[in-house]
Formats: sequence, C-alpha cells, structure tokens
Amino acid sequence: MRHEMRHVLREDSVPGEHPSGRSVVLSRALCRYRHFRAPPGLSGRQVAGAARTYAQAHAPFDDAGSLIVRTPLGAGIWFWDQARVAAAYSGAPPRLLVPESLLRSDGEGWRVLACNEGVEAQYWEDGALLASSWRRTPFTREQWAAFALAVEGPAVRPPNDPPPALEAPGRGDAHWRRNLIGEPLSWRTGEAACTTVALCALALTAFFSGQALRYDGAAGADARAVAALEARMSADAAQQRVRERLGMLSAYQAVHAGADALGASAEGLAAFAQFGLEPQSWSVNGGVFSASVAGGVSELPVREIIAAMEAAPSLCAAEPAFLEGMVEFRARVTSAEAPCGGDG
Repeated sequence: MRHEMRHVLREDSVPGEHPSGRSVVLSRALCRYRHFRAPPGLSGRQVAGAARTYAQAHAPFDDAGSLIVRTPLGAGIWFWDQARVAAAYSGAPPRLLVPESLLRSDGEGWRVLACNEGVEAQYWEDGALLASSWRRTPFTREQWAAFALAVEGPAVRPPNDPPPALEAPGRGDAHWRRNLIGEPLSWRTGEAACTTVALCALALTAFFSGQALRYDGAAGADARAVAALEARMSADAAQQRVRERLGMLSAYQAVHAGADALGASAEGLAAFAQFGLEPQSWSVNGGVFSASVAGGVSELPVREIIAAMEAAPSLCAAEPAFLEGMVEFRARVTSAEAPCGGDG
C-alpha cells in the first residue's frame, strides 16, 4: 500500500490532531460495508443508479460519507460517519477518504485480515466482496459463526473455526478507481446545484437589467428573455430530480431520526428466513425490532436465530422472550446516536 503521501485515520485518533489533506486512508474500524447484488439484465448505468439509491436508503449515520465501487455482482458500498471525520480535521475533512480494505488484494471464499486496527472477516464470491465484518480483537468461534450465518447461500462452505488473520498484499488506487461509481446525491450536492442556479439567474438578471437601462427600446424583450430562461431552469429535469430526492430523503430522516428502520427490518426477517421461518408479526418501534414466531424453545433454533440477528449490521443486543405458544425475538436497531460497539 502507498501510505507515504497520506496517513491513516484511526478510531483512536484525537479530534483536531490531523492536518487537512487531499487523500486519507480510513481505518476499517471507522467503516461499515454492504454489498448491493444487482438483478440480472441491468445496464451499467442502471446498476450505478440502483446502487446510489440503495446507499441512500441504508446509510447507517445521520451524516454519512460513502464510496461505491462496482463489483462483478453489483456494487460494494463503504460508509463512514462524516461528522466524526470532520472533527478529526478541525471541520475541514480531506477531499478523498479511502477505506483501507480497498487497498488490500482481492480474495476468494472466507478469510480474516489483519487491519491497522483489529481484524476484518471477509467472504468473497466470483470476485466480489459480499460480506465484511470488523472486530477490535480476534474473532471467537461464536462470532465467526454469527458472521458466516449472515451470508445468505454462500457458494463456499465456511470453516467451523475462524481462519488465522493474514497480511493481505497491498495494492494501489488504480484498481478501485477504475470501478468507482460517482458519489450518490447528498445534501451538499443539492445545495450546490441550487446555489449555482440562483447565481446564474442573478447574473443573467443583472446583465439584462443593465442592458435595459442602456437601451430602453429593448427592455421589454430582455425581460421576456430573462423570464423564459428562468422558466427553462425551473423545468430542468435534472434540477427537478434533485428537489424530489432531497424531499424524499428529508421525509425519511424525519420519520426514522437516523435509524435504518427499513434495512433493520429486512435484515431481521432475513435472519428468520435462513431457518425457513416466517414471523407471525413484526415491527420496529422505539428503535427496537421485534418479531414473534409460533413454537417453543424445544421447537425453534433460538440460539441460532439470535446469532443470525447479532450478525446483521443494523441489529444488536438480540434477545428472546418466551411467551405462551410463541417466542418473541427483540433486537436494538443501530443508529449514529446508538451504535453497537465494535461491530461493523
């Protein structure tokens, strides 16, 4: 890896201690990972658009930074807390953050890597990183089992015990840059676009107003030209998409206040699907995902279900509640205000 020209931002970095720079390697301890598996038959442009939308819907932080790279099966999405990064650089974060995992060589199947901090478990299939989880200390057998259970239908059977952590060969930026999908739409992007439109309108208005003062005879035509130009800007499809997406994101954040309720529900139901179970009822209330399944402790794989829920990136602190004729499984939904310790 090329670390000569840039440093690594670690979890234990002191806020404000780093000088702002153009490019920084982001410790795996500060990242979250998801893989978006694209439906077959989509074009490259459609995959990129779908991956951006997926990233917006599954962002685990209120102010989430992200980097999306194309994979043979869809797209890999890295998230980080942009506010935390900004604090480390006195409010002026670097222009480019590169998760350290992107600077490691590709793999195949199951493996554990030694990171700048802690260790990272990975599952690769067909040249795509499908799952990744970070721990501050080496994986225990139970933690490894939970990680393996979270991978749906792997082509390669996982080992019973976590493999020893290895030092994967490093690689430069060229590999992931070739597969980079442009940044998803953000509040900053929308604000910049709206500001640009406003400045252009003001500049054109000032220009035509000056012309009108100098040439009274052309004042009416100039005013009509300004009005027509402003109307075209208002009807511009790209700007309309910006406004619609900003409105959609604002409504989603207002309802869920930073918690990925949609992603948590999908991950919780997927945990039951691994065992062929379908909850009779489920909900997300007060930051807690709960689902009820008919049966008793002797009929249901309670421990395995709890392990699968714990392995989900958006769920933690899973526990069962034994009721009459059924078991209710509950887990806390993670958010920027209520993270789940070292899992990621």
